[in-house]
Amino acid sequence: MNEVESHLESVCLNDEKKLKSLQKQLSEKESELARYKKMLVQSTKMATLGTLSVDAASEISTPLSQAINTIDNLSHSSPIISTLLNISEQYLNGELKESQFKHELDLLNLQHPFAWIGNDLSAKIKDSASTLRQVNYCVQNLLNFSESNECHAVQLVNIVDVAVNMLKLLESQLSLCAIKTDFENVPPIYCNLASINQLFVNLLINAREACEHNDTKGCIVEVRVFEQNSFICIEIKDNGCGMTNHVQEQMFDPFFTTKEVGKNSGMGLTLVHSIVQEHAGKIQVNSIIETGTSILCSLPLKE
Repeated sequence: MNEVESHLESVCLNDEKKLKSLQKQLSEKESELARYKKMLVQSTKMATLGTLSVDAASEISTPLSQAINTIDNLSHSSPIISTLLNISEQYLNGELKESQFKHELDLLNLQHPFAWIGNDLSAKIKDSASTLRQVNYCVQNLLNFSESNECHAVQLVNIVDVAVNMLKLLESQLSLCAIKTDFENVPPIYCNLASINQLFVNLLINAREACEHNDTKGCIVEVRVFEQNSFICIEIKDNGCGMTNHVQEQMFDPFFTTKEVGKNSGMGLTLVHSIVQEHAGKIQVNSIIETGTSILCSLPLKE
């Protein structure tokens, strides 16, 4: 009996060692899978960023050229203003008599009318400031999108602000779409800003692509942000081709795409699903062939 017990104990110990070894291998594989997933997410994001950067460069080029031209024009007024200030300083220091001062002013005004310079100067400075703010806004949105998720810890974010910024970032991409927005005054939510940026970009690009071959009724993309049952809801709706039940069953699977090879990585909606899961949210899809698709992402409000 002792020998049987000893044998069973030996078998159990051996099985326990094997189990621990398998658990260790499984843990290593899970870590490796998480690492590859992270790399895949970043590479997909960089591919999107490359496309957005080309659009942004085109969008920035014109206003930036306008600002440069305006500043070049302002530089012509600089010597005149310097001369005017110099004459005024000489008069205040008693180096010029009043008659001489008026004479110098009259000469300068005849050559370069002060009223024209003043009006022109004010308008050009205002235009330049407005143009450069436009450029800065575009660049800042691009930088916010380009940052990795690790750069943004969980923070309090206004989802409506994110929606507005991402629509602005994708302005060129969505130029052929009629964009309809419905933004409620929702409370801010704790989330990862970089991830939510990615979610909006992927959903909006997916909606646009769903309407690419819709030549008859045009592309309409509706963007809603609202609060419902302690969730902040993000809904992106299009009037595109819609999806069959078969496609809907696989739409969140990695690398699944209905497009030609090389046209799409098949990771856009996979990332959306992953982001919603990471925020303990839920996602609902409603799609009808030749009518369109609605994707609703609900993120919980955390008190």
